[in-house]
Amino acid sequence: MKILNFMRNGLLNRKKSDDKVMPIIPVEVESIPSSHVGHELTGGNGGNGGLVDGRLITIREPYSMIAEQYRVLSTRISKLVQNKSSYTLAITSSLKSEGKSFTALNLAITLAKDFDENVLLIEGDLKNPTLHEYLKRSPGFGLSDVIEGRIDMDTAAIKLFEGNLTVLLAGKKIGNPSRLISSPKMEEILNNAKSVYKYIIIDAPPVLPLVDMNIYSNLVDGILLIIRAGKTPKSMVKRALSSINSEKVIGAVLNDVEMNYSKYYYGSKYAY
Repeated sequence: MKILNFMRNGLLNRKKSDDKVMPIIPVEVESIPSSHVGHELTGGNGGNGGLVDGRLITIREPYSMIAEQYRVLSTRISKLVQNKSSYTLAITSSLKSEGKSFTALNLAITLAKDFDENVLLIEGDLKNPTLHEYLKRSPGFGLSDVIEGRIDMDTAAIKLFEGNLTVLLAGKKIGNPSRLISSPKMEEILNNAKSVYKYIIIDAPPVLPLVDMNIYSNLVDGILLIIRAGKTPKSMVKRALSSINSEKVIGAVLNDVEMNYSKYYYGSKYAY
């Protein structure tokens, strides 16, 4: 019960005050088998259908407990932003390999498919992009190319679910992403997107050891932190939260929870 006690004791050692809570959603990832069958989706560059990775549980098993947990997460976020015309959310983690990209994509799919919202998913981890693998596509053009003017946003974007979900991949891999994401063009892209999309979700880099997430934290309305159960050390989470604008952290997703813990964690809230 180490993770449970950790969440109860708090991420930031803040005093318990007001009505601030840390919503915890268990999302089991590792139990999903690596052998899978692709699923057809409508959309893609040029209007062609594409294949997505069968590990995307919100498509593969839309009525499963795990998919339902993404709907719970989507509902909580929807309530948080119901009075806003647009909301920009960065999804990050303390370290790599905690499931942030997987969570970002499944959340975006749920909001677009089940909540009928207009969603833009941006792959903001320009140094280590992975979303193209889940979408069964070559890296191609993306965010870095749009920022540097090699292609326009509409041409680079991938449309899914009859246009409800737009995905902008990372694009050309670069060695110094900070230069691009701190540019006026990045801010312009987000500002323009706010007039089109209800949700702008950024699959952001891990907080540690890079500085890129610090930049994103100043560009977004909220931050969702992914914590891998049984793997992410408490010290790393606290260090990550002290490295970014922690006031923007709206909550955490406790990822890779064993199913026998799901009922215990499911729907719980812990003060932070």
